[in-house]
Amino acid sequence: MYLAEVLIIAIGLSMDTFAVSMASGLCKRSLKFGIVLRAVLFLGTFQALFAALGWLLGQYFQHILMQLDHWIAFVLLVAIGGKMIWESIKTDKANETFDIQNWFVLLGLSVATSIDALIVGMGLGFLSTSILQATLVIGAVTIIFATAGFWIARRFGLRFLGKRAELIGGVVLITIGIKVLIEHLA
Repeated sequence: MYLAEVLIIAIGLSMDTFAVSMASGLCKRSLKFGIVLRAVLFLGTFQALFAALGWLLGQYFQHILMQLDHWIAFVLLVAIGGKMIWESIKTDKANETFDIQNWFVLLGLSVATSIDALIVGMGLGFLSTSILQATLVIGAVTIIFATAGFWIARRFGLRFLGKRAELIGGVVLITIGIKVLIEHLA
């Protein structure tokens, strides 16, 4: 898998952390730099670690599922993308009231936003992708997007952008899933 494809996957995966960081920034517009830094590092690190863990699982099961790798990657990316699109459409007032300053909330959000990376990491394992490069890109892009989410929330307070970012991320992941399937079938 090429760096550009990994970058696009990383951008798609980071949309939920972008939405979470923006929502956090909107709920508490006076967050201190240290709290934002901690949140951004948690979100990026968990995203990268879960992708690496998924890759390890993908490597372990590779010999069993070699014939189905492109279908697995397709189904996983479309499922994740569909979930992200669904999450962007539904309304949930509970998500607007969380406090990122609480360690348990931050840990829960870091894990919840990284489940997608675990599944994508498995797909990367099936596709024999360099996991070091992929995890570095996924972690760095997530940190950038999470930082941007906090900054935009603080600067502009745009309440509508978070859900749209998740929608765009879902569409990107579905597109990549279709591309993987077409490449392997053609």
